[in-house]
Amino acid sequence: MKFLNATLPAFATLLIALGCCGQTVVAAGKVLTVGPKGQYKTIQAAIDAVPAHSRKPIIIKIAPGTYKELVTVPSDDSNIILRGRNAKKTIITYNLGARDKGANGKEIGTFHTPTVTILGRDITAEHLTFVNSYGKGSQAVAVRTGDGPVIFRHCRFLAWQDTLYVHNPHAKIYFRKCLIQGAVDFIFGEARAVFDHCVIRSVGSACITAPNTPKHQPYGLVFLHCSLTASKHVPAGSVYLGRPWRAYGSTTYIDCHMGSDIAPAGWLNWQGTSYYKTARFAEYHSTGPGANVKLRVKWSHQLTKAQAARYSVKAILGSGPWNSH
Repeated sequence: MKFLNATLPAFATLLIALGCCGQTVVAAGKVLTVGPKGQYKTIQAAIDAVPAHSRKPIIIKIAPGTYKELVTVPSDDSNIILRGRNAKKTIITYNLGARDKGANGKEIGTFHTPTVTILGRDITAEHLTFVNSYGKGSQAVAVRTGDGPVIFRHCRFLAWQDTLYVHNPHAKIYFRKCLIQGAVDFIFGEARAVFDHCVIRSVGSACITAPNTPKHQPYGLVFLHCSLTASKHVPAGSVYLGRPWRAYGSTTYIDCHMGSDIAPAGWLNWQGTSYYKTARFAEYHSTGPGANVKLRVKWSHQLTKAQAARYSVKAILGSGPWNSH
C-alpha cells in the first residue's frame, strides 16, 4: 500500500514513518539501504517503503551482491534513484521465459518475463546489472520500462532474446554509458530511447533492434556514439542492425563504430511482411569493419550532416536531467 504524505496531517505522517499499520513508509528525501547490513534485505522491500508520488528524490543504495528477485517500481512511484556501487558486482537477476507456465497452466508470454519492471516516473538507475538468465529458446526480458522518464547510467543489461523492452510510445528513456547484451531483437519497443556512448554486444547471430515506433513519432531507438561489438564466437557478417517489429519501426545509428559481425546489408525485413516499405532505418558516419554502407539494403537511409544534426539528445527527448551527464 502506498501513501501520499502531502495529503496527511503531520502527526499521521509521523506515525506512518514509524511503521504504523504494519508497514514502514519513509519520508521523501531520505536514503534507504539494501543489502545484508542494510535497512532492507531485498530491493522490492525498499521500493515498497517509498511514498507514492514523491516530489523529492529518494535514493535506494544497493550494496554489492546478487539479488535474485523480481522487482517492480509501481506507476505511482516517482523520483526514485536506484544506485549500486559497481555494476559488475551489484546484480539483479531472475529467469522467467515466455514459455513458462503461469498459475492458469498457460504460457506467461513475453510481457510477464521481466526481471525488473519500471513503471514509475522520473526513475534513475545507476551502476547496476539487470539479468534474465533464462537463456536460449524463448523471449526473456531483463528490464521493461513504462511511462518514464527513466534514466540509466553505467548499467548492464544481460539476456539472450528481448533483453530490453522500452515500452510505451509516450515514454522517454535515456541510457548513458551502458552495456546492452543479447542475441535476438534484444533492444525493442515503441518508446523514444537514446543510447548515448553505450556498448551494444551481440552474443548470437540475429538482429540487435526490433522497433515498434508509432507512425506519428519522429524518433524511435537512437544510438549516439555507440560501439557495436560481439562475442568471439559470433561469425562475421551475421548480425543485423535491426528489423521492423511493426510497419513504422525506427532505428538510427549516429557516429557509431561497428564490428565485423555486422552484416553488409545492415538491415532485415520482418519475415512475411512488407514493413520494409515504411520502416525508418538510418545511419550517419558509421565507422569500423561493419560500416560498409555501400552494401546496405536500398530501403535504409544514409543521413546527411544536416539531417544527423537533428538527432541530439535534447532534440529527441527535450529538456531534462539527461542534458547534464
